[in-house]
Amino acid sequence: MAKARIKGTRNHPIARSLSADNPAIFSLPVSVLLQNSNAGVLLTDGNHRVIWVNHIFEQNAGADVRLIFGMSYSSIITFFSRMVQHAQEFALKMRELRQKKKPFFGWEIILRDGRIYEVSYNPLIENGQFMGSVWQIVDVSRHKMPRSQMELARRQAEEARGAQKEFLASMSHEIRTPLNVIVGMAHLLEETNLDTKQRDYINILKHSSGILMGLISDILDLSKIEAGELQVNQREFNLTELVQSLRHTFELKMGNRPVVISASIDPQLQTRLVGDDMLLNQILMNLLGNAEKFTREGRIAINVKLDSWQEDKRWVTFQVCDTGIGIQKDKLELIFQNYKQAEQEIREIYGGTGLGLAISKQLVELQGGSIKVEEADGFSTCFSFTLPFIDTRKPFVSNTRPGYMKRLPNFSTAKVLVIEDNPMNLRYIISLLEKYNIQHQLATNGPDALYFLDSRLYDLILLDIRIPGLNGLELACKIRQDETKPNVATPLVATTALAMESTFTQARQAGITDILTKPYTPDQLLQVLNKYLNDDETELIMEESTNISGFEFHHELDVKYLNTLYENNISYAADLFEIFLKTIREEVVKIRKLVENRDWEHLKFQVHKLKPNFAMVGLTWITSNMQQLENTLNSNKRIPPEEVDAVFADISKDLEKFYPIIEQEYERMKESS
Repeated sequence: MAKARIKGTRNHPIARSLSADNPAIFSLPVSVLLQNSNAGVLLTDGNHRVIWVNHIFEQNAGADVRLIFGMSYSSIITFFSRMVQHAQEFALKMRELRQKKKPFFGWEIILRDGRIYEVSYNPLIENGQFMGSVWQIVDVSRHKMPRSQMELARRQAEEARGAQKEFLASMSHEIRTPLNVIVGMAHLLEETNLDTKQRDYINILKHSSGILMGLISDILDLSKIEAGELQVNQREFNLTELVQSLRHTFELKMGNRPVVISASIDPQLQTRLVGDDMLLNQILMNLLGNAEKFTREGRIAINVKLDSWQEDKRWVTFQVCDTGIGIQKDKLELIFQNYKQAEQEIREIYGGTGLGLAISKQLVELQGGSIKVEEADGFSTCFSFTLPFIDTRKPFVSNTRPGYMKRLPNFSTAKVLVIEDNPMNLRYIISLLEKYNIQHQLATNGPDALYFLDSRLYDLILLDIRIPGLNGLELACKIRQDETKPNVATPLVATTALAMESTFTQARQAGITDILTKPYTPDQLLQVLNKYLNDDETELIMEESTNISGFEFHHELDVKYLNTLYENNISYAADLFEIFLKTIREEVVKIRKLVENRDWEHLKFQVHKLKPNFAMVGLTWITSNMQQLENTLNSNKRIPPEEVDAVFADISKDLEKFYPIIEQEYERMKESS
């Protein structure tokens, strides 16, 4: 069969079509040219019957290929379908090509034995008449197989990483549980009557258990980052307060060591920013811990400066510099690698895993920033990283002395429309507006809001971005579009628990004037009210407060957050705790049903709506877990049901544990207020 020729080759229509454009080869038999091709070649006549194949095609298809000579097109399709992995797709494609009679190149087929071929089809048309076709097949297995092997390796790596993740999650619990007991018992023992020798033993035990806890945390943090499980949770925060708190913490840690810690913050950064303050805190903690470990005397400096800005985005550069032992230039490339340290003896002398800087680098890059080591006058080591934040343009509110509160401007003539459907948020904001003596109207859905907006003029609109009946951004667009409506120029302040850059951008485009991120403190709301309702910009003056109850929240709750949120006004706190107790279990049942039904779209809305409620009773870590769940639901990746189940199980478990504490706190607040 390999020696077969087309009868009357030079006069055959196919031969004329193949050689007409190239007179130089017209004198050669077409079969000689095609026979020496590196590709397999098959020719058909005008009736789609096979009339010739070259020896490459015969080798690939097998000796039986000679049986297809003279067969009908459907029989030829049946013959080749037995060889390929996806027979039905192959047959459909063959019939499609027959009908179209147009060239087609690069069709990839996979044989049952695993070989991969690229097929090209070229119809031969003369004077508008179909005269036959040339089929070419090229074996691309050698090029394609590495790709398939890489895919197999990728799947195996993902499975291994999943197994590692499960193992580390299990080990996290198994190791940390007894370690927490050891740490706790050491502190309890320290409070008993001990002699000098016993106290030394306790100090050694505390120090060693602290080191062990740090090592375990580093390893687990790194595995979480590498598995893509760490989420960036953005919210409003006070940058100056965060940096000064860290400086103070490390001053205490240094004790009597002759090391001065300074902090310098750019005056242009005196507003509240939106970003992940928890991750920023961890990065600075790692870098300061590194500086503290290697600096026996001298200075450690934290410098924060505004690098650049674009509209609401601020790029902020942080430096952590020290006068410690320094890093050799030829070792700089090692310090950000996992488990690597600049010198072998460093681990022996100073300890550590070599993970702190690696984790810092990955946390910086996770937030879209970069980190490096640079030279700075007077310092031996200087780490520098830059991160993006959103500027809310809200100034800091300085902390007031205990026993004092702000004397408010007169808002009695102002009219505010509140568009909100969350019962806890409603009770909270209404309590504050009543406290500030502000006239207000309430709308709990989009249609009601439109009715009020069309019928009267307001001085300020507080708008939840996600409300039933109409998206808050859509509602803002409607307000701004019609200049005949009374509130076309009224300040619009959006309240949202989703403090992402994209949210700020969309809000600005929709005509929203400002954003207040949930959960917000009375001070933060007061700033907004003063900004848009206080025309004469009256200074906020301090006067003695009679509303100090001396109430102390349960130590297992986020006491610092609750004190900031309620400003010792226990009656307001009691109202919110009561609403939480009455509604939360019913809301969690709704979430459970959505999780069980895998209804991700409605679950996303319900999680976003409920997320701030936990923080308002001091369960701030549950709010963080809800944020993690919302991030998963908002991602463009496939939503893993088992991950949603795990996060929801943790939320449910914590709620059942702390619900009785919330009840007890509510009863205590009723007695105090």
